[in-house]
Amino acid sequence: MQPLFRIESLLSPIKKPSPAAFLIQLFLLYYLPVVLLVSGAVPFSFRWMVLAGIFLVSLLISRLKGYRAEELGIRISNLKQSLLANALFIIPVMALFLLLDDTDVLAIKAEPPKTIFFFFYVLISSPLQEFLFRSFLFAEMYRSGITRASAQVVVSAASFAFLHIIYLDAFTTLATFVAGLVFAGIYRKYPNLAGVSFSHAVIGTLAILAGIARKMS
Repeated sequence: MQPLFRIESLLSPIKKPSPAAFLIQLFLLYYLPVVLLVSGAVPFSFRWMVLAGIFLVSLLISRLKGYRAEELGIRISNLKQSLLANALFIIPVMALFLLLDDTDVLAIKAEPPKTIFFFFYVLISSPLQEFLFRSFLFAEMYRSGITRASAQVVVSAASFAFLHIIYLDAFTTLATFVAGLVFAGIYRKYPNLAGVSFSHAVIGTLAILAGIARKMS
């Protein structure tokens, strides 16, 4: 007697992706958890655990699909080019923050986060987010036949920005979308996880210190 369900049949949508399967997976993995957080179905205090859960699921899917390290941007061959491209993004952002430092444009009346948060943000949160929204997402889009540059960049940036709506701050969401467009554009040209993680960590830290992303802590 044949079993009612076979593991192979359950895993076939994962191992043989298509644009439709990708969109379903994108919603379930990237958008549904955010909706649950915003709606209150999942407590806001669980946000980091939710992010960690999404990361673990993405690692499992990467394993099941047999992604090579290079497909996920884990490489050193283009590290210099990636760091240079990201530095060219960091410099004008830093200059903008310095120009606005003496104005009320960026100021938000809130206590700065504790030092330990910055270690977490730089060493864990930024690389983890970049793996999800650049490394894994781009690999999934390529495997699913979504190869148009504009589509890849917009999907990556929009999903990255949607994650940040949990902070209920329009400016933060808009800023992360704009930053996401640049991160995604750089990653598509120079797919390197270390490069975009470095840029994300630096710019995010500057944004938090400047007061425009205090809610993220």
